[in-house]
Amino acid sequence: MESKPLCKTTEIEEGKSREFEVGNKKILVSNVGGKFYAIDALCSHMGGDLGKGKSEGHDVICPKHHARFNVQTGKVDKNINGFFKAMTRKEATDLKSYEVKENDGELSVEL
Repeated sequence: MESKPLCKTTEIEEGKSREFEVGNKKILVSNVGGKFYAIDALCSHMGGDLGKGKSEGHDVICPKHHARFNVQTGKVDKNINGFFKAMTRKEATDLKSYEVKENDGELSVEL
């Protein structure tokens, strides 16, 4: 595994998330209660940009079809509604989560 530097801890406010491009991946880093978590930044349903989603506690909500993902684990907490599932014949699936390391006020992610 390789550690990739991201930003200072002060650059992500508590209760907020920020998107980073790391290599060829988009990663969403969230600050929940002063602890940092990272998951893939694209919704597994139709590629919605979770960096533009709403943060609520340990969840981020996709701005496209409102799937909810737990930022600690990447697991789907609530899937898209039946209308969008019927139209696309696809549900949101769990996202990959990544370990975030904090060292001297700097954040990095393990890929």
